[in-house]
Amino acid sequence: MKNILLISFILIQLTLFSKIRAVWVPIWDLATPEKIDKVVYESIQNNFNQLLAEVRYRGDALYFANKHDSTFANPEKMSYVVKDSLFDPLEYLISKGKKNGIEIHAWLTMYVVTPHKIQQLYPEHIYFTHPNWITFKNDKIQMSCNSFEGAYLDPGLAEVQNYLFNIAMDIALNYDIDGIHLDYIRYPDMEFGYHPLVRENYKHKIKYQDAESWQKWKEMQISGLVEKINAGIRDLNKNIELTAAVIAKPEVAQNRYSQNWVGWLEKDIIDRVYLMAYTKFTDEFESLVDTVSGFNNNQKIVFGLRAWDNSKKYKAKEIMEKIEIVKNEFAGIALFSSTGIRQNKYNKVLKPYLRNLYK
Repeated sequence: MKNILLISFILIQLTLFSKIRAVWVPIWDLATPEKIDKVVYESIQNNFNQLLAEVRYRGDALYFANKHDSTFANPEKMSYVVKDSLFDPLEYLISKGKKNGIEIHAWLTMYVVTPHKIQQLYPEHIYFTHPNWITFKNDKIQMSCNSFEGAYLDPGLAEVQNYLFNIAMDIALNYDIDGIHLDYIRYPDMEFGYHPLVRENYKHKIKYQDAESWQKWKEMQISGLVEKINAGIRDLNKNIELTAAVIAKPEVAQNRYSQNWVGWLEKDIIDRVYLMAYTKFTDEFESLVDTVSGFNNNQKIVFGLRAWDNSKKYKAKEIMEKIEIVKNEFAGIALFSSTGIRQNKYNKVLKPYLRNLYK
C-alpha cells in the first residue's frame, strides 16, 4: 500500500511539474535583441516554461526563409518591424530559450496575410503577387484588407494550402524549435470562403449539394491543412509539437469558423489546442470551463487567458482567479500577451503568484 501511495504521489508531482505555463509573444516584442532579452528575462521571472513567438505576422517573417535548406519553397521576406537585415529574431530567441530551459514554439498567423495598412508590405508580398488567392464573401465581393484582421487567403484553394504547408515545414526543417503553433487557422466568418474557383470545385466534387454539405466542405479544408502539416512534421521531426490557438467555444468554432478542433483532438492530428478564453468575466469563464470539462482530452487543452486591457480596469487578481479555476484540470495556461502584461503592469502582482504555480 505504501508503495502504491508513493507511486501515486510521484505521478501527481510529475504531472504538476510538466504543466504548461506559456505566454504569447507578439512581433513587437521580437524586433530587436534587446526586446527579446527583456521577454526572456520577464519569462524567467514569471516562471513561464513556454514562449509562443509570433514569427509570421501578416505574410511576412521574423526568421530567414529557407535558411539552410530550401526543400520547402518559402518566398516570404522579413517583416517591416525588423530594421536590421542581418538579425534573425527566431534564431536569437531559440538560443536564449535553450540556455534558460524555455520551450520556443513558432507562432504562425496562417490565413490572414495583410494588415489594414498594405503600405507596410514589401513589393513581393503574396497580396500583390497572388491577389487571386484572397477569399470572397457570399455576395461575390472579394475580401478587403480593411475588414476583420486583414485579408484572408481562401482555404479552399489547393495553391493556398500548399503555400502555407511549405511555410510551416520550412521553419520546422531549418530551426531547432519545440513546436509549430497555428493561429487564424479558420475562416474569417461563416459568410466567407466563396471564391469562384472554390465554388466550382465544390460543385464538381460534391454530388449532393446543400447547406450542410457546404459547411462540411469548408470544415474539411481547414482540417485538411492541419492534418497535412501534422503528417509533414511527424515525418520530419517527431519531437516538434503541433498546436493551435482556437476559438474557445467548440460549437462556435465549428459552425461559424469551420474550425473543428474537437475533431482534431479526437483524430489525433494535433498535439494540443490553446483555447482563446479571453473573457473578462469570471462567470462566463466558468461556463466555458464547464462546457469543455466533459471531453476526454483535457490534458491536450491549454486555457489561454486575457492578460491585457485597454481600459486599464481589468486587474491581475482577475487573471489569477481564472488560473485557479483551470490550473489542475487541464494541460496548463497561456497568457495573452507579453506586451499586455508589461503595458498593464501586471508583473508586480502576477510574478509571486506565477512563481509558485504548480509547486
